[in-house]
Amino acid sequence: MSFERPKELLKPVRRRFIYTTFALAVLLELIPLPDFIVGWLPDFIGMLILYWVINQPRRISVGAAFAFGLIADMATAGLFGQHALAYSITAYLALLRQRQLVMFNLGQQALSVLGLMMANQIIMVVARMMTGSAFAGWSYFLPPLTSAILWPLLTKLLLLPYRHHNV
Repeated sequence: MSFERPKELLKPVRRRFIYTTFALAVLLELIPLPDFIVGWLPDFIGMLILYWVINQPRRISVGAAFAFGLIADMATAGLFGQHALAYSITAYLALLRQRQLVMFNLGQQALSVLGLMMANQIIMVVARMMTGSAFAGWSYFLPPLTSAILWPLLTKLLLLPYRHHNV
């Protein structure tokens, strides 16, 4: 475990940037893609909720996760409230350990994101099955794996605008 001090300070995050990232994630959800690609795609809205809950817990918390979940429900035309329920529970779980998650390196964070996104998928499957839907199949649990794989890239991309650039 490394106890190095951060090598740089980041600029403050603007609320407009946070909401822009969510707007882009909703647009990604709306793009029609073939089924074999959709089966592997991560839940971009869920990943962003986890990212912002971990890194900006005062700006994005359980209430915002619930609201973005309702938006995701409308965007995907699925069972109304399933994303809202899943996102709010996983945001709460992330907030419970937020101070630890911030201190983890990207690999450890990716493993945590894998667990949280898997919990997210399980909650959505249970919500669907309680309303009478059939089990979606085991391939429904592939997106948390791709979420964990893409977590370091997402983190690096979202930090780019807030680094101090010395020219």
